[in-house]
Amino acid sequence: MKIVSKTSSNAPDILWALLTEIIEEGIKDDASLIHSGRNKIWRKEISGMTIAIKIYGYSPLKSIIYSIRKTKARRAFENARALIARGIATPFPLAFVEKRGFINRLTGSMYISMYEETEPLEKYIDYGDRLVLDEFARFTALLHSKGILHHDLNATNVRVTVKDTKVTFSLIDINRMKFASKAVSFSLQEKLENLTRFSNFDTSYRHFITTYIKYSNLPTEIIKTALEIKKNHDRKWHNRQRRKNFFKKLFHLK
Repeated sequence: MKIVSKTSSNAPDILWALLTEIIEEGIKDDASLIHSGRNKIWRKEISGMTIAIKIYGYSPLKSIIYSIRKTKARRAFENARALIARGIATPFPLAFVEKRGFINRLTGSMYISMYEETEPLEKYIDYGDRLVLDEFARFTALLHSKGILHHDLNATNVRVTVKDTKVTFSLIDINRMKFASKAVSFSLQEKLENLTRFSNFDTSYRHFITTYIKYSNLPTEIIKTALEIKKNHDRKWHNRQRRKNFFKKLFHLK
């Protein structure tokens, strides 16, 4: 067995012992499970700090693929540092750990960050909150201007904090991102496709994309193109969901 890890210089000394314990023995009862699925997230108090521990689940095939590719845990750690370096908020990264077996096969991995108490963007979309939508449009224009594409930019992976009329955003689930240098910009198609996942095709989205185009200093004629891209994305998504549900019923899958 081989343990591969990296910790932030700001991480407390006790963290390494905790990581070794978790990767070898699992999470103890003093941590609170806050998300359960293929990947699980726990909240835990350590040295006066509240941290989030994300343990990734992998299929047997993926565990082999990640013997030669960067793991989600490592990418999350590195992407968090890259975001912060570009002035974009994300829970502060503390460490990532990988457990590897024969021929470097991945047998476990986790990412640890500071824990932040925030609300998902979907809460504000559901209520059609124009203040938050306007500020989110400004935020996404800023992301793109800084050469950042979050490939899972949806209404749960964007976290929101509202104090009076001040709105701030933070990004989570950041293992799938693309960064461009200042000398290289993303195409308009890439930018508009990047903005299709966080809301349904409704008046809130129309308002958001119009405001995004304003903050991006793009011509208003692009609004029609953006709405078509969003409409095509939603149609494809609904078709995939219908096929998925059909096969679930066909094979009695949950």
